[in-house]
Amino acid sequence: MLKLVGGRKRKMYVKHLQEYLDQFTDGTKGTAISNAEIYIEMDNGRLEKIRRIEVQESTIVGSPSTRVVIKAESRQAILSPTFKQT
Repeated sequence: MLKLVGGRKRKMYVKHLQEYLDQFTDGTKGTAISNAEIYIEMDNGRLEKIRRIEVQESTIVGSPSTRVVIKAESRQAILSPTFKQT
């Protein structure tokens, strides 16, 4: 999730995702969100299931040494109810 801050997009890091999800789990395992399926909203408003999450090493000079890449299934089965609202 990239948030607009002062008209600019802010980068999201894994720690931000962890902090956000912790609001629903209270730091414990076995809550309802623990078994929730993960989707990603695409540019066309469709929700696609996540099929893989990879941790990759970056070789770009000046960038962080690792990145997390989320890969979607590409079925386009569900339209997001919040498309273009944020």
